[in-house]
Amino acid sequence: MQNNTPYYVMDDVLDRLKLLKYQPNFCKPMNLKPLTPYYFTQQNTNPNEQFYYFTSLFTWLLKLMNIKFERPGQFDDPNAVSTNILNAIKETNIPFDYGPNKIKQGYGDAIIYLLVTLADKALEAKKFVYQKPVHLSNDNLEEAEVDEDAEVTTDSIEEVISDEVENEDEMFIDNLPFNNQSQVPEEEPIKPAVSTNPTVDPTQWKLEVEKAAPLLKIHITNDNKDWRVHLDQINIHNNKITSSLVDTKSKLERLHKEIEKTLEKISSREAYINTQFESQIEENREIQDQLSILKQKYMNSSANVNDLTNQLSQISEDLDNVKLMIDEFGNGMTDSKPLAEIKQSNSRLKNEIKQMNLRIGVIEHTLLSAKMKTKALSDFNSYGNNESLKNQMTYDII
Repeated sequence: MQNNTPYYVMDDVLDRLKLLKYQPNFCKPMNLKPLTPYYFTQQNTNPNEQFYYFTSLFTWLLKLMNIKFERPGQFDDPNAVSTNILNAIKETNIPFDYGPNKIKQGYGDAIIYLLVTLADKALEAKKFVYQKPVHLSNDNLEEAEVDEDAEVTTDSIEEVISDEVENEDEMFIDNLPFNNQSQVPEEEPIKPAVSTNPTVDPTQWKLEVEKAAPLLKIHITNDNKDWRVHLDQINIHNNKITSSLVDTKSKLERLHKEIEKTLEKISSREAYINTQFESQIEENREIQDQLSILKQKYMNSSANVNDLTNQLSQISEDLDNVKLMIDEFGNGMTDSKPLAEIKQSNSRLKNEIKQMNLRIGVIEHTLLSAKMKTKALSDFNSYGNNESLKNQMTYDII
């Protein structure tokens, strides 16, 4: 069964990167250290370096897929870099349901999923084909003996737990969360011993132990739905309440008595104060009544003052208008410019009248001369054949 936890998927990423020969082709030119099996599973002490390693590896895998992508710098804005990476993922048609914030982290499920997917795509671009494993036959291997007493089953665990419960009578267990299948270790062929010195790398052995240790732990949890567990809890709480009730009740009764005494003292003091200051209270009431009357008068006076103030402002405005009119009239009376204009106009009229009289005289003279000539001609024509009179008339006309 395939395990999809980040640790196991990170192992798959390393296997694919080794097939792509990332150490000589990527780590050495970039001057970066090879990846560890837990590098992208959790946050590193230097998040900036971790994010830069991821972006560089992402760019290198896209390059193997013949996709152009500009490699981000170590000190570029992580938000902008995450957005660019997300856009590049969309262009590669890789299903990616994570947001830019997951990419910005530089570790986690999204990063590991993206790396393993890109590594597969890069292997496809390199036309890498997985071949069937070749098993070497070795007849010299001896079969290891299996100790049946060392077999661990759930039945043996139940027997041990039931014995402890019967002896101590403190724990009730109905169902144990274990499978009924026996956990028998697989038989592995044992090679003949050649040397007593171990040939396994201690670091690799430690990593394998860290991987397998959490899977070998057995956790036994109490069933919270068991009525006997609830009954024990009820008895414990009941005993606590019963033991603390007596002391608490006595304290509450004493507190109740003290409160009653204090209330009696307060009521007696209140009655004494009322009797001692009764006259002052009456005076205070009268003063309060007078104060209310004065407040009413003050409000009425304030209203009258407001009305008078409005009237004063209106009168002041009218007075300003009258002053403005008086100033305009005064300026008009002292101004001599209109009088000078009248004199100039009068002199022009006199000159024009003289010219008109002269023209009228000339026209009258011309008209009189024309009338006289017309009369003379009519008289000349009336004399007929009298030559002497015609000559005299001609002389007169001339």
